[in-house]
Amino acid sequence: MTSQLISRDVTEMFGIGKRSSGTGVNGYTENGDVAKLFFDVFSSRLSSFEESLKDHAIEVEKLKISGEQSKLSDLVLLERLQKTEKLLGESLNWIKEVADEVLRASAAIPTATKEDEKESERTRPSVQQSAVQSPIRTDPSVVQPGSLNSITTPTELQVLTLLAAEGPKSAPEIGKAVGRSREHTARLMKKLFDEGYVRRDQTRIPFRYSTVERVKQSLTKAEGKEQERETVSAHQA
Repeated sequence: MTSQLISRDVTEMFGIGKRSSGTGVNGYTENGDVAKLFFDVFSSRLSSFEESLKDHAIEVEKLKISGEQSKLSDLVLLERLQKTEKLLGESLNWIKEVADEVLRASAAIPTATKEDEKESERTRPSVQQSAVQSPIRTDPSVVQPGSLNSITTPTELQVLTLLAAEGPKSAPEIGKAVGRSREHTARLMKKLFDEGYVRRDQTRIPFRYSTVERVKQSLTKAEGKEQERETVSAHQA
């Protein structure tokens, strides 16, 4: 009923109904068919337009969703950048602290060297005295057992006695036992090794040092003489 009314309105709007008055029922029917055809075409185009609007609406929603996802992605990226910046700052601070520690350690090395020089100056008189008492020295590699003629400082004798009594030790262990710095101990052990008083085990890091057999015999003989002197002194007392 509604479509018929719309068709009638369309025919009257275009003057189709007026032309049908002279032709009778057949003319009116023909005009109605034309109006119906026009209405069908118009409805079809309207439906197509509605579908197009729906498609555009869907595209708009997709764009909105894409924009929201893009904003979320930007927020995540910003958060990651902030975390990375924080980690970089912490790493730079740590590197600065390590560099400061290295600089302080480097500044402390000359101080230790000066202490070693003072120690060397204190022991120099005993070296000179030993040189006066025995002006001619024999190569330690051919020294007979019972003679430690190139041992010039109490520290050297202390190190040899320690190794003979307790067995092989590393340079850090020796330095800690005799109360000397790392640099002083390294130079001392190199001297004893070069002069043939100690062996150096290079299969382990740090190297381990031990006395050679003739040094053990020399120390044993020296201890025996010391005990004899103590016994004689005790009898005399």
